[in-house]
Amino acid sequence: MEVVCENALCGRTFDYRYGPAHFERSPHHFCCRSCQNTIHGLAGTPRHKIWEQVKKRAKHEGIPFSLTLDDIPEVPENCPVLGIKLQPNDKAGPLDSSPSLDRIVPNLGYIRGNVRIISFRANRLRSDASAKELRLIADDAERVERNNG
Repeated sequence: MEVVCENALCGRTFDYRYGPAHFERSPHHFCCRSCQNTIHGLAGTPRHKIWEQVKKRAKHEGIPFSLTLDDIPEVPENCPVLGIKLQPNDKAGPLDSSPSLDRIVPNLGYIRGNVRIISFRANRLRSDASAKELRLIADDAERVERNNG
């Protein structure tokens, strides 16, 4: 029996081999376990990828994490901090222009209202610097540019 996978991002037609009795008992039909485990239909989207990565990193590093997929903001076209175009990199590690989930107040962890999407570069620059340290770096950069410009 040919059936269409019910995962909104898949929609693949597959051969259902378990017979009509089993088909009638099951309310949903998926082509594989991966599709079955992501029936919210957001698997593979940038927000879902970010949520999965952050959840795993938070658990590994002992950072508080209570975000749901709905708490992850939409990925903006440009970084709100640096203004560069955000472009995910699926081939290797993150690029400077890759979207990254920033903890606005790092000590609070990954909780609702404490996250935003910025570029990986902006997040790396902000990672553990205080506002005072960032101002000192900016002042130094301007001084260097004036002297060498």
